[in-house]
Amino acid sequence: MPISKTCFRNLLLQDTVARQLSHSFSSGRIAQTYLFAGCESSGRLPAALAFAALLQCETPVTGDGLAVDACGECESCRRIAGDHHPDVTIVRPDGNEIRIDQVRALQESASLKPGTGRWLIFILDPADRLNQSSANSLLKILEEAPSHVVFILIARETGAILPTVLSRSEIVRFASPSPLEIRSVLAEKYGLSPDAASSCCSLSEGRLGQALLLAETSIMENMSPGLKYSHADFLNTIEMTSRYWQDLFAEASSLEESLRLAARPGREFYPPLLAVRKEFCRSLLMTETLPASFPILFADMLTERLDSAVRAMQKSFEPVFVEAKKAYPAAVVKDIEGSIDSMLNGWSHQQLEELLLCLLNMYSDALKVACGADETLLLNLDRKEDIITLAAVDSAVLLRARIELLEKSAGLLRRHVQPALVIENLITQIGGLEP
Repeated sequence: MPISKTCFRNLLLQDTVARQLSHSFSSGRIAQTYLFAGCESSGRLPAALAFAALLQCETPVTGDGLAVDACGECESCRRIAGDHHPDVTIVRPDGNEIRIDQVRALQESASLKPGTGRWLIFILDPADRLNQSSANSLLKILEEAPSHVVFILIARETGAILPTVLSRSEIVRFASPSPLEIRSVLAEKYGLSPDAASSCCSLSEGRLGQALLLAETSIMENMSPGLKYSHADFLNTIEMTSRYWQDLFAEASSLEESLRLAARPGREFYPPLLAVRKEFCRSLLMTETLPASFPILFADMLTERLDSAVRAMQKSFEPVFVEAKKAYPAAVVKDIEGSIDSMLNGWSHQQLEELLLCLLNMYSDALKVACGADETLLLNLDRKEDIITLAAVDSAVLLRARIELLEKSAGLLRRHVQPALVIENLITQIGGLEP
């Protein structure tokens, strides 16, 4: 019978973590609350499941330098590996946050006795997505929970957790594997060539979990041209057009400067698009055949990010207005606040149209370069190197096709077609272009 992945001996590049948790169990010093702190894809959730498996395991074993480990074979271990153990619960965000109603439901569950295991285990992944209300509610649960309840909080860093929660937690720190370590694991575990291992490491941006997923899909040996390359190239151009604006609003230090920046619609939404682009490109690279619904899912993701960007912008103005209220009449500040809120809330179509126009400028400049035009005629001289790269990758015919699609999409937006539908249509058609 194969050994379940929910074992410390299968936890990659986190030997110190495995030893710490194994010793906690073998010594009988089980903390009621653990905080697993480390970067994404460092193995925090697999480690949490491995620890939960050990706590519930019917026949723990020793070996591989560990005091004790889950057997990986008993009914309890198999249930945890299959994500259906009745006494192990993973609490994930509902939308962008872990909400107070989720924590209240957790409180009700924590008041019960274990059904089949020895412990009730609750894994909050990620715990840094608790809002203020849910974090305070969780603190109350931690203070009152029975001795058979164990909480495992997963977060990027300890600073994201309430100090009062942090003080009650045993901290387990996860190391960030080096590129060399990741490449070595990929070569050893999957037999990848040095070049393939390096490419997986690069595409994953040094995140072990993503690198393993890439390796498991045999992406490097099965890359196919066409749809995937075309999509990825288009989304990469979004990133190329966005670099200049990434920190623009964060640098605003006065009301006057904020108003000046706010008058340049759409600029603040580029940073959230970068995260979308990265996830989209990874999905393209890791999927042999895309489901028909994928463009729709991506469109929903994009519009959600845009909405999130608007909320972030509104929040970024808050400290500026705190200072402004000291220097401006209340009526003036209130009027300006209302104007900015109105502006931001009406930016959905405008934001996307701004994006498409920026992309049009980039592709138009690339077409000029591809056709041998003087570089002094470029609209985006500050992005000269990116434009030259773009022109070297795409033919003049393909650049013209992309420009035509972007112009068509911008026209749809101006006719008030739903932004998600416009983007869905654009992504689908971009993918049909021949590279």
